[in-house]
Amino acid sequence: MSSHNSILSLDYKKYTLIFAGITVAFFLLLVTGCATINVNDNGEGPYIVSTYPSIGDFNIPRLTDISIRFSEAMDPGTKVDFQILLQGSKVDGETRWMDSDTLLAFRPYKPLEAKSLYQCIIGFGKSKDGKGLRGAPYIWMFSTGN
Repeated sequence: MSSHNSILSLDYKKYTLIFAGITVAFFLLLVTGCATINVNDNGEGPYIVSTYPSIGDFNIPRLTDISIRFSEAMDPGTKVDFQILLQGSKVDGETRWMDSDTLLAFRPYKPLEAKSLYQCIIGFGKSKDGKGLRGAPYIWMFSTGN
């Protein structure tokens, strides 16, 4: 084997190891979920029952709504601090309340990027009776398919 081929072989092995490390880190993040900080867990107030996509979901269609189900009716007049990020950049779209203000749906203006990792954050919100959202900020991630 020439020295040129052995250098290429070493570079290939180095990048393969780096890629494998990143893949393992990503997998661990998906399996363990994302950190949520519970700043208002006094036992009162609404909490997040479910999300779509869920924590760690993958192969999510690019044309989809993001939805958050709350345990009780939320105050649509109080802005729920919801963001969806792709590589730290905010995804633009519109939100709407459904199901007697217990479901917040977000529809991106454009299709989501293919094979990409998205981070969703709910910073705060209030129920119709003024109680703060428990478990906020709530953070989760999902990835898209083709």
